[in-house]
Amino acid sequence: MLCIRILIAISALALALQPASADDAREISLVIDGTPRRATLVNDFGKGGAVPVVIVLHGGQGSAADQRERTGFDGLAVTEGFTVVYPEGTEWAPGRHAWNTGYLMRRQVGQSNDIAYLDALIDILIRDHSADPRRIYMTGGSNGAMMTLVYATQRAERLAAIAPVVGAMFSFETQPSRPLPIMFINGGQDNEVPSEGGFSRNPLVARNQVAPYKPLAETVQFWVTANGSLTPPVTTRTGSVTTSVYRAPSEGAVTISVVDDVGGHGWPGTQARRQGNNPIQSFDGAERVWEFFETQSGTP
Repeated sequence: MLCIRILIAISALALALQPASADDAREISLVIDGTPRRATLVNDFGKGGAVPVVIVLHGGQGSAADQRERTGFDGLAVTEGFTVVYPEGTEWAPGRHAWNTGYLMRRQVGQSNDIAYLDALIDILIRDHSADPRRIYMTGGSNGAMMTLVYATQRAERLAAIAPVVGAMFSFETQPSRPLPIMFINGGQDNEVPSEGGFSRNPLVARNQVAPYKPLAETVQFWVTANGSLTPPVTTRTGSVTTSVYRAPSEGAVTISVVDDVGGHGWPGTQARRQGNNPIQSFDGAERVWEFFETQSGTP
């Protein structure tokens, strides 16, 4: 009987220490410059631990709920033992949100202070949700990838690694404060954010650009230089996917570029949202991003 009681007590303790399931999402609410902001948190470990956190930013017509549904990070977070957070940009049309990168959709969201919002969100995650300051990662698709790159150049010290997906940079003026591991994922057939740079081939997007996209090759070189990554890259090809790894020196960081020649715009592994623009299908985006993140850790 004593053994049974001990086993019951151990089981109860183990259950108490388990994080919330992917079905148990929580909302984080905060106010930035007088404006209410929110984020959805999944697989919360509560206080007192030190767990990795992946911040996932939606695209320019998305939402936290939409990004959560499409990317598939929830199940991965539970299986792999990390917390995933889906922030939400400023609503510019019913159910549609975007991020203020400074160069896109300025009329709609140009007054939003998204740097302050993400700063405050990370503070809350560290204080209340067991986020390990050494293992806070950021990824995002499209406009979310662009915001990831903007935040990384201004707050590299707050992140362990980033993975912008089908995104681009608009400017190379701001240099990151320290080397930051980065993995780009892009589609060679992306007509929303073309690899050669310039303006989007989607007229709606192009009308809302105040500067051209930087070419992917130049953007990768910007980060190779900022990270002190080793050249030439180690390049491998699997099917339609070319992966170029610029290795990390002892005092720098790795830079990786993954390009699927036949992939279009959208989160890898998801269905197309409009005809003629098929997202990358050769791998699952969340799995590829986490595979990279779990090998990286930053400084506190």
